[in-house]
Amino acid sequence: MKVEHKDFIATYTGVYPDGYCQHLINEFERLANNGAGSNRQNSEKAPSHIKNDYQIMLNIGVHDAGKFEGKDPIDMFFNGLQACYEDYTNNFSVLKEAKIRGTVMKMQRTDPGGGYHIWHGEQGNGKASERVLVYMLYLNSLKPESAGETEFLYQRTRLNPVENTMVLWPAAYTHAHRGNTVFGNTSKYIVTGWFFYD
Repeated sequence: MKVEHKDFIATYTGVYPDGYCQHLINEFERLANNGAGSNRQNSEKAPSHIKNDYQIMLNIGVHDAGKFEGKDPIDMFFNGLQACYEDYTNNFSVLKEAKIRGTVMKMQRTDPGGGYHIWHGEQGNGKASERVLVYMLYLNSLKPESAGETEFLYQRTRLNPVENTMVLWPAAYTHAHRGNTVFGNTSKYIVTGWFFYD
């Protein structure tokens, strides 16, 4: 696994075995075709020019993601995430002093023309106030001309979607970001969620 740290944003390349990300994409499409999940317009009443993607929660005991090489892909996801988290907290050891958990596995597909177009942090009111870190796994790669980057406002940086790359960053306003519009003919697939104070 290749690791890079910059501006409290950590990227981990090659976290999962070959074929794992494609398995999750296939399972996403199978579940979506059977009526699982929803788009932002139905679930949040969001205008499509602000938020436009399709999401399925995988780890809430409702959906089965099949088996990958005889293993539960949801367990595999959290095992890989834990390895990334341990590296992250080795670099920012103050996080080791708090009880923090990551339990969300939200898969998203952003079709061409879609994105999360507004700047936002992940920490907010209510339950969102307990968010500490954000995690995101790119399940497929997009060509640079297809855009779809994760863009960070104050860090003045963009991350191109690269298959099997996990990204961790602080949930606070300091790391306001957006998911740029996807161009071309290929959808972007990710898994995302948060570490919460327990």
